[in-house]
Amino acid sequence: MKFLAVMGHEESRPKVRALFKEHQVMMFSSFDIMGCNCESHGAEQHSWWPTDAMPGAYSSLCFAILDDEKADAIMLELEKNPIAVEKDFPARAFLMNVEKTV
Repeated sequence: MKFLAVMGHEESRPKVRALFKEHQVMMFSSFDIMGCNCESHGAEQHSWWPTDAMPGAYSSLCFAILDDEKADAIMLELEKNPIAVEKDFPARAFLMNVEKTV
């Protein structure tokens, strides 16, 4: 079994859901996250932002626990056809083995 997580802009969530559905995978959960860019060098500073870090991007993380074959198929599909709202920032997928569930 595998743990597959796909993180992208919040607008990409429907596309991730559609991809899971296409491969007959039940999404375990999804949630909103706030990503951050903590690199301060070379980045434009904003006077209204309360820290020295750049403003983050609103993202979503969708995940499922699924069979190896389906996980491999989804990863291959994401390599061929990245899910992206902005082409320079495609969704990122993380695939891990599930050792044990309780």
